[in-house]
Formats: sequence, structure tokens, C-alpha cells
Amino acid sequence: MISATLLNMLSKFSVKEYKEFGEFVRSPFFNKNENVISLYDYLKKYYPEFTGPKLKKEYVYSRLFKGKAYNDGFMRTVTFNLGKLAEDYLAYINFRKDDLNRGINLLKELNERKLEKVFLKYYAEIEEDINSIQYHDTEYFFKKYELEEQKEIYLDWSKFKQKDFKNYSEKTISYIDDELTSFYLAKMLNHYRFILDKEQYEQIKFDSTFTDHILDYLLNKDDYFRNKIKIRLHLHEVLLIKEKRTEDYEKLKEILVTGVDFLSHSDRYSLHNILQSFLIEKSFGGASGLAVERLELYKICIAQKLYAASEHIYFDDLMFGNIVITAIAAKQFDWTEEFINKYSEDVSPENRDVVYGFSLARLSFAKGRFEDALKHLNGIKTIRHIQYKIPVRNLTLMASYELGMLTQAVYNIDSYRHFLSNNKDSLSVIRHERVVNFLKFFAKLVKYREKDNPAEITKLAAELEETNNTIEKSWLLEKAREFILN
Repeated sequence: MISATLLNMLSKFSVKEYKEFGEFVRSPFFNKNENVISLYDYLKKYYPEFTGPKLKKEYVYSRLFKGKAYNDGFMRTVTFNLGKLAEDYLAYINFRKDDLNRGINLLKELNERKLEKVFLKYYAEIEEDINSIQYHDTEYFFKKYELEEQKEIYLDWSKFKQKDFKNYSEKTISYIDDELTSFYLAKMLNHYRFILDKEQYEQIKFDSTFTDHILDYLLNKDDYFRNKIKIRLHLHEVLLIKEKRTEDYEKLKEILVTGVDFLSHSDRYSLHNILQSFLIEKSFGGASGLAVERLELYKICIAQKLYAASEHIYFDDLMFGNIVITAIAAKQFDWTEEFINKYSEDVSPENRDVVYGFSLARLSFAKGRFEDALKHLNGIKTIRHIQYKIPVRNLTLMASYELGMLTQAVYNIDSYRHFLSNNKDSLSVIRHERVVNFLKFFAKLVKYREKDNPAEITKLAAELEETNNTIEKSWLLEKAREFILN
């Protein structure tokens, strides 16, 4: 078969891109090898699926080089060259997307060639473009730094002619202290809050000694950089995750609500996730009644279209499930059903089956339709993400219990224990404990129900009351109390 890497790349091209790539391949500036052009033309017939026996190397060779004995090394070379051109084309596409980057690169070359008049013309245009950027994110600071750097280089070789730059001021010579430092601080804080957030779900080793020194500086010694919106945002995100203070939550929630005009989609998407994580942790810490607050955040998220990491990809599958669970906990059944029907087609095709099936199962379970819940769960074909394997297993156990299928529940408990043992390293310590606690209490609930032992279930309920870090705690308590009262 022709290189899978090459075919996979070509399959991701849009129709317009594949056609333009053909012009790229035919351009003598990029390629003078006629064999590579022939291979492109041959593969075009099988775009975009690129499947079938006619894509085997030997067959393709026989069609391109009729009457010649198969030469594997030569075929690999032609394929490799087309692959390199595909890579170059993708790099070119990415390059032309960023006008500012092209502009900065142009200034660098004009400086190199000492083309003063053209440099000054484009410098003014690029400076205006950078100053008009709406979101002052890390790339804004870095572009400002690069622009000032080119200005300094120009002033050096032009011997301070000062024909167009009137003042070689402190602003010019301190650009490293300002723009580059702003870039670094925003980038560093953004990465740190990502690591801290990730640590809540996965086991990650990270030495934060130097980062904590910078935090101390920003909080106790700095009165300039922390007032920049991007740095202030990430600083409060880090503080919220590390110190769990409600005042940081309120500040960040206000930024989320009002930040459409000065924060990018990506910033607000990440911010929303951090706010949700804070509320989730509070709920597992014993706080109650947070479902309504969480649902309010999700509605803000939906209104701002923050349900994907970027504006042009699918609805985040984990967020979809969490929205369903939260809305059900807030007793918003009609809203939940409307949400599922409206947005399920926006989930990626690879994960739509599990997301849609789990969502319907969760809603059916909440309405007391336990057989329907199991039917939806059993209809799920493939679960790729471990974050869905856990809630699907939990809900399957709960529905089995509600239907009195205790033998099946016991079998699933044993299977679940093996699953957790095999996947322990994929979960953070806190999250692993959370799941283990659920399974422990569920197993005891089934055991004491089978033995008709209300005294032990009473003890179980008391122990459960004291164990906050437990998934589905409210349901477990409800079933324990229900058994005691009956």
C-alpha cells in the first residue's frame, strides 16, 4: 500500500486544497520531478477515501511506469518526495494564515538588505495592525516585542538618522522588559494553570519551585504586569486552583461574563472549565446545592459558544455529558432533553454514539425509566475515552440495582474492580479514590440488601455521610435510607 502517512495527510485536504496542492506540485519552483506529478494525478482519482487494491505500491507502479520491472526503492523515493511536498504545502498554508508573522518576517529581510524606505513604509503598517489587535494575548505581546526588536536593529544600522523615528526613547530600549516579559509571564501562567488543572484528573509530575517564585513576585512585589488583563486572568486562575478561594471564583466569573470583547474564545473556554472544576471540587468537599450555579455557567458557555476548544471543531464530548448530568441534578429535565436533541449532532462522529447513548440513559434514569436507561447503555458500541467508561459503568450498576438485578450487579462490580486496577495510573489520586469509594459503598449496599440487613445499611449510611469524595453519593444515600425506612 502507498504510504499511510501520505494518504492520511491528503485525505485531510479540502477539495479546494487538494486542487491547489496540485498547482503546488506542478510549480517548477517547488518541484521539477515529473514522476511526482504523475503520482499526484493518479492518487487524485481516489481522493478523499484513498482505499482499495489499486493503491498497492506494486499496482500503482505498474500504472505509472508501464512495462518496467517493479523497483521498490524508486517507488518509495517518489512517494517520499510527494509526501515532502504535502508537508511543505501545509507549512505554506499555515504561514499565509498569519499576516502579522509574514509582516515581521518581511521586516527582518528588509533590515537584512538595508532597504530603508520600504522598511519604514511597512513598519508603520505592521505597527498599526498590531495595535489594532482586539485580544492582548501572549502572541500580541510577542509580536510587539518582535516589532520593537526590528526597530532597534534598524536604528542601529541606520546610525540613528531619526528621519522617521523621532525619539530613541526609554520605550524603545526597554521593550524586552515590557513586551517580552509580558509574553513570558502570560505564557508561563497559562501553562501552570493547565498543569494544575490537569493534576486534578491525572497523575502528573511537575516541579513548581521556580514558578512559585514568580507567583510570589507578582503578588507581593509587582504593581505593573499583574494589571495586564491576560496576566491577571491566568494569575487568578492559578490562585483559584491552588487556594480554592471564593473571591477568586467571583472575579473570574465576572471576567467570563464580561470578557467577550477583550478575551479570546480559547481563553474563555479554558476559564469556564476552571470555574466548573472549582465547583465540582467544592461539591465533593461537602458543599451542596451547586448544580444550579454550575448550570448557569454552562448556559453562559453555550451562549458564548464555548463548547469547543476552538470555534471550528466539534462540541466537547466530556462537556456534553457533564452538562446533561448537571442539568438533571438541577431538575431541568425538559431543558436537558431539548439540549440533547439540539446539540448531539455537533459531537464528533467518533464519540457521538457514547455521548448520545449515555445522555439518554442518564435522563431516562432520572425519570425512573430504568429499563430504558439500560437499553440505551447496552446500545453503546464503543467507548474510547476513559472519562466516559467510568460514568457508563456507574450508571449501569445503578440501573441494575433499581431493577433488582443484583446478581448482574455483583458480576459487574468484580469487572469494575479489575478495570480500576488496570487503569489506576490514568486517574489522579483524588479521582481514583472518588470512584473506589463509590464502588465500595455500592458493593456493601448490594450485599446488605441481599442479606436483608438494615442494621448494617444504617452503619453504611452513617459512614457514607462522612465520606465526601464519593461519586453518586446522593443516590447511594437515598437508596440506603430508602431500605432502612422500608
